Amino acid sequence: MTISNIPAAVAPIPVTLVTGFLGAGKTTLLEHILKANTGLRIAIIENEFGDVGVDGSMITAPRDVIFELNDGCVCCTVRDDLREVLEEIITRRSEFDHVLIETTGLAEPGPVLRLFDHPAIRESLTFNGVVTVVDAHHLEQSLSEVTACAEQITYADLIILNKTDNLAASTIESKEAHVRQINPLATLLRAERAQVDARTILELDGRRSGSNVQAEHAPGGHDHHHHDETIRPAVVETQGNVDIDAVDLWLGHLARSRDPLLLRMKGVLAVEGSERSFIFNGVRSSVDVHPGRPWGSEPRYSRIVFIGRGLDTRMLQEQFEACIQR
Repeated sequence: MTISNIPAAVAPIPVTLVTGFLGAGKTTLLEHILKANTGLRIAIIENEFGDVGVDGSMITAPRDVIFELNDGCVCCTVRDDLREVLEEIITRRSEFDHVLIETTGLAEPGPVLRLFDHPAIRESLTFNGVVTVVDAHHLEQSLSEVTACAEQITYADLIILNKTDNLAASTIESKEAHVRQINPLATLLRAERAQVDARTILELDGRRSGSNVQAEHAPGGHDHHHHDETIRPAVVETQGNVDIDAVDLWLGHLARSRDPLLLRMKGVLAVEGSERSFIFNGVRSSVDVHPGRPWGSEPRYSRIVFIGRGLDTRMLQEQFEACIQR
């Protein structure tokens, strides 16, 4: 079945785009929404910057509602893949009430939104709005290093200033003022661990959709965007268990180094004596670790995705293998 012969009488499925710079808390927000008692059947489209996905394994949801797009950003190299996923969701439209798209931390929203100008997409999916998650601790650094961060804030209908815990009220107010200078029109919420009312995310009014997006943000409808090609992913993986102390020392050294510049790391670890995997997220020198799913009969493995400048994948793989439990 193709999208051209889907009955038009069925109500369009709302789609919300969740964006934000590296490590801002997008996946945490999605997990929070899925755990909320919304009563909605939600499809998740995960876009990861690297040829091996990690975020999809961090989300507690049935595998048949998670669609993963790896090896590029949805705003450029895998935009056609995104369209194919949307078309698949349309053919399964009776199974879903809402679609959430999580972009990579380097994606710019504009080119993604223009997919909804396509008539066959637009009649089956209605664009609900852009939610941008902002890391309050690293706002200024992120804005200064990569233009995509400002683009993400500019497009937002709702901005979540995340990780406001341990910040003084005056500091939070200053960061809110900085965000409002970039986008004074968006609704702005404060959050810790992306804990916001799920209905706020799912019930945006969709005012940025179709030709309105094109007119406001991309005169002439052309994609005037490019990525910082010096920022690249590096993926390392090994089978079996790792020595958690060795991994901790190694990752700590990498996080403190300025050459290479490590912006983001995330991964899944198998640790001797634990029946559950361990999930970790690192933003610069800050690392958060929590238990993941039980391994069960699944082969145990460890996988880390690094994002930064000047990363040497071969060297990182060798260093990771040195952390294997002997």
